[in-house]
Amino acid sequence: MVMKRFGTFLIGLGLTVGLATTVGVFGHLGLAGVPWLVNVALAKLGYIASGGLMAAGAVSVRETLRRDRARQLRDKV
Repeated sequence: MVMKRFGTFLIGLGLTVGLATTVGVFGHLGLAGVPWLVNVALAKLGYIASGGLMAAGAVSVRETLRRDRARQLRDKV
């Protein structure tokens, strides 16, 4: 149960990072005094981090549900 909550937290954190990155891109927020290419690279890293967090959370939730389902089947037999 703890891993399911942790996975849900990771999915939410990934969503938050992705939304913050999107707001930064559309709001033209970036580091002052650096070339625009660095800001684009940072935005891409934000999206990659967001996807990684959401993927890790989804794997955690899926494994927890799979383990619970297997335990239920084992207990029935």
